[in-house]
Amino acid sequence: MAVTGMPVRVSSTHMIRVPEGNRFELRLADGAVNPYLKPPGVLAAGQDGMAQARDPGPRLDINMYTDGHTMPNAKKLPLNLLDALRALEGSSVLREALGSLVPAYLKLKYVEWNDYACHLTQWERDTTLDC
Repeated sequence: MAVTGMPVRVSSTHMIRVPEGNRFELRLADGAVNPYLKPPGVLAAGQDGMAQARDPGPRLDINMYTDGHTMPNAKKLPLNLLDALRALEGSSVLREALGSLVPAYLKLKYVEWNDYACHLTQWERDTTLDC
């Protein structure tokens, strides 16, 4: 890939990118993120990190898709909605920052998860129902 004839190094695995000293890009969230909850959640986490002098860990300049296995102690994100809801439920920082929105959101999303979990996939039908 080139821009105006100059080569550009592209890496799609950076979670946070700081292209200039006065701004940053949070590239973690996907298109399904709630646009009203992401900004206050990020700000609350950032403020807590600064107030508590939390160590973000060492900088990782690797492609997590191909080389992530070489970092066994790297923190992992929730693998599904249920894991994410449990993490939110246990986050005093987000509960304090978002207030009464958190219990209402959790209630709504647990219903959504339970609706999802009640359905059998074709794979489940093919591999478990004939036992």
